[in-house]
Amino acid sequence: MTTAARDIMIPSADGGAIPAYIAFPAVLPAPAVVIVAAVFGVDAGTREWADRYAARGFIAVAPDFFWRTIPGPLNPDVPEERAKATERNGQFDRDAGQRDIASVRDYVRALPESNGKWSVAGYCFGGRYTLLAGAYLGADAVVGFHPSKMKLELEAAAAVTCPTSFHFGGADDSVPMDVVEAVQAALKSNPRAESYIYPGVAHGFTMKIRPAYDAAVSELSFERAITLLDGLKTAR
Repeated sequence: MTTAARDIMIPSADGGAIPAYIAFPAVLPAPAVVIVAAVFGVDAGTREWADRYAARGFIAVAPDFFWRTIPGPLNPDVPEERAKATERNGQFDRDAGQRDIASVRDYVRALPESNGKWSVAGYCFGGRYTLLAGAYLGADAVVGFHPSKMKLELEAAAAVTCPTSFHFGGADDSVPMDVVEAVQAALKSNPRAESYIYPGVAHGFTMKIRPAYDAAVSELSFERAITLLDGLKTAR
């Protein structure tokens, strides 16, 4: 059950403020899940995921990481908006994104409703930032769904020691099997790392608005991630 949800502004370490959607669970204090959404931003689908995490006992925060350039949600079915999503993806500053996650971490951990534990859930574009959060920002757990650009962060992957749960489509043209295998190899030394490959499933399988949406795999991957994240519900 979600008790409250609202739009907020989170102070950025770089100055300015990061727009975000936050949802709270019924039982508090609780751990936090920071959602790094796909390039289409904090749309209705991302807000629905935040509500689902909250219903399962987590403070869910979905920041607009594109606030510096082309902010707001974009519709992939509208050519002009899809082009904007591609543009902001191409010009995104990876280091600024990492700093923003740190700002969101500091904000949510300071909430009186927080138990001090926090995690990152990355979708598509958000995938590489799960590795950065796990390796360098002290995340207590990270989970990723059809995560992209992870091969760019293999050094970070090798440094992750927190629990991880990654979910790949076996027919994902955006994240081919050689990338998946490279990520798995980098995570091999982490006994708390788990990853799943779903045969025949394409990129974007958790996104209802995408042709690749697979309701069964979306639900299964979410439940597996929740099982891992439930370990954060102990007090700090």
